[in-house]
Amino acid sequence: MVRARIRRGRVEVQDPIPRAWDGQTVKLILLTPEDALPDLPERLTALHALGPVEFEPGERAEIAAALGHTDQLSKEALRRLANQRR
Repeated sequence: MVRARIRRGRVEVQDPIPRAWDGQTVKLILLTPEDALPDLPERLTALHALGPVEFEPGERAEIAAALGHTDQLSKEALRRLANQRR
């Protein structure tokens, strides 16, 4: 399944498009809150089966830095959006 978002009349793809789809016509189906992630229970079961996460030395700091950077980027993007709507 490839997820996409409709924004201002355009389709914004959220996931990579499989190469096999090149040149094909696709059907877009709106997800409702009831079926937004139909395979979530299976995914959670598989995730829990993997056991606890173990980090290599320094990975926690790298993850924290990456999350901080992503947080900053999202705040900047929201500010730009807010300024565009004024």
